[in-house]
Amino acid sequence: MRDVVADVYTPLLAAGVFWMVYRSGFMRAGAVFLPVSLLLVFIFSALDTYFGFWRSWGLDFSTHSAILIPFYQMLLVLMFLPDENVSEPAFCWKARLRQGAALIAALISGAGYGVLMIELNYHTLADILTTLISIYPLVWICFHLLRPVAFAYNQPEEKL
Repeated sequence: MRDVVADVYTPLLAAGVFWMVYRSGFMRAGAVFLPVSLLLVFIFSALDTYFGFWRSWGLDFSTHSAILIPFYQMLLVLMFLPDENVSEPAFCWKARLRQGAALIAALISGAGYGVLMIELNYHTLADILTTLISIYPLVWICFHLLRPVAFAYNQPEEKL
């Protein structure tokens, strides 16, 4: 049963994040940020497979953990996006509360997923932590650099 939970966690997280992106009205941002940052994660994983960085340290790169970072980052971005198109401040407050709750739930479930990976002997805590520490800066830079592209529809053409 624990194997099944481990297998469905990431698809459920992805579906939940896509739902939050859709509900927030920032589909373009999700369509730009997520594929590019996920591609970066897989390129990083392929480079590790080729060069064996983690193996040389006696560790294993945790693609299971790395793939979660873009989804968590997207939830974080949704919490701080400007809501210029929203006329009701109450909706804005409710949306932020819902997005914050989703981020907290995702992080707590992610910690549980990490414990599950350790119990199932997929990875060690060191595998997971070194992967997260190395991947998060790449994903953050990706989100930061792509921000003008993702939100281009909010700006006049002269600013692009």
